[in-house]
Amino acid sequence: MEIKRQRCSLRWLGALSLVMTSLVSSTGLSQATPGEAPRRLEVQDPAVPMLAFPTDFRSRRVNSDQSIPAEGSVDLAKLAGPGCIRHIWILPGDDVRLVIHVDGAAEPQIDVPLKPFFGVMHDLPPYFIDCAAYSVLPNPAKGIPGTPGYNLYLPIPFAKSCRVSLVGPPGQRAVAMTDWHQYDVSTPLTDYRLHAQHQLATPAPERGGFIELADISGDGFLAGVAVGYIQQNHTDMVFHTGGMTMLIDGETEPYVIRGHNVEDDFGFTWGFNDRQTRWLGCPWHVNRGRNDQDGVFYRFFGPDPVRFRNSMLFRTGSRGDDMESMVYYYRRAGSTAADLIAPTKWQAIGLFPAAEQWEAFQAVELPDMLRGKDPEAFPGKDPELGVEELTSERGWVDLQHLFFQRHHTATPLTVLNKVAYLVTDIPRSEPEQVVLRLALDDWAVVWLNGEKIAALNHENGLAIRRIPIRLQAGENRLVIKTNNTDKPLNKRMWAIHAALEPAPPGE
Repeated sequence: MEIKRQRCSLRWLGALSLVMTSLVSSTGLSQATPGEAPRRLEVQDPAVPMLAFPTDFRSRRVNSDQSIPAEGSVDLAKLAGPGCIRHIWILPGDDVRLVIHVDGAAEPQIDVPLKPFFGVMHDLPPYFIDCAAYSVLPNPAKGIPGTPGYNLYLPIPFAKSCRVSLVGPPGQRAVAMTDWHQYDVSTPLTDYRLHAQHQLATPAPERGGFIELADISGDGFLAGVAVGYIQQNHTDMVFHTGGMTMLIDGETEPYVIRGHNVEDDFGFTWGFNDRQTRWLGCPWHVNRGRNDQDGVFYRFFGPDPVRFRNSMLFRTGSRGDDMESMVYYYRRAGSTAADLIAPTKWQAIGLFPAAEQWEAFQAVELPDMLRGKDPEAFPGKDPELGVEELTSERGWVDLQHLFFQRHHTATPLTVLNKVAYLVTDIPRSEPEQVVLRLALDDWAVVWLNGEKIAALNHENGLAIRRIPIRLQAGENRLVIKTNNTDKPLNKRMWAIHAALEPAPPGE
């Protein structure tokens, strides 16, 4: 028996050694050789695996048991770095905001209402939530009212300082425990910092519009999103909005991630059910019927963070319902988006029948009316859609939501295999040689000042094309003929990005 126990112990130690070797390898670390100083070890964060933190630290806790004073703000913790908050338990009063300043920044990285920050939307009575980022634990005892415990697990790293505050009506409770790791001054630490953006629309734009969940500038990654819907439009199911869209790095390398419908984006199928997992779930749902549902949903991108190097426009389709959202992301301290020169005012004209074959599509010449200044007079357009005035954001012209009409799918079936024309005027005080950078999907034909300059066939997702052009003094009319198909690899990704870059030296 003793021999068996020893063998078992040896097997266990061998397995532990393999696990530790795997952990060290996965974080890019190695053991020190004899005579060398020990090398720093890191472990990946369980809630945000994109981040890794030192294993050598001092565990610290700051307790708060006070009320918000007359000036309306109270500090729950004031910490000196380097360090990282690992857990915050908060027992707050009602109607308070969570404010977090990191490293002495003039503007807080987080300044949002506390309840929606923890996934409790539309001022609903708190409900149970259990996910990787946080937990909300209402008191289970009957007849005992009280604020639930809010527990945060998203790491909050800081190099110099961190101040966690509650802002709200004087007299409200401000009870908290802040657990954090304190590192030696010489310890290298990630330069990612936690941020949050909150949106509330009562109601959101009607069907065919969208709500901007976040407009992010800098280098970072998306960590998660929570959205709450209170249905006001009962003509269809609440989640038939066209889904979420991420327009990434318009300044440098444009790319689109397009969703299907809301329940698909949050990992469900054919609607929602009251289930919660570590990374996605539905903590609150009221189903009164097919076209009468309310719900709150979260998705955290721990295993699959969405990376951006310059910017992200994160949006979701809307249909006139009440919508509240919270977006969680990490951004490198001090990073900003690159400069961008792009047309901002566009007209979208359509819809028109499209040729089914590429040869016929690209052979069609520019209609005479689009050479002038009056697209309204263009013959043959769909009278229900006509001419739409658009303003691009970070160079993006998103046509999916513009033409989201008459059908609940991600892009309406009635606009598949149709054509729209995008028109903009580029003013110049003198002639200039530049590069037109286009990112697009499916087919496109491009004209500048009435001359065809490109016929582009991209059927396997968004692709970037650079076209040398010469702009004349005065107005320069740019026209893009674009279509929308249902190719398997792009799921109706109808978006265009247009920007101007300097011409290479010597051109």
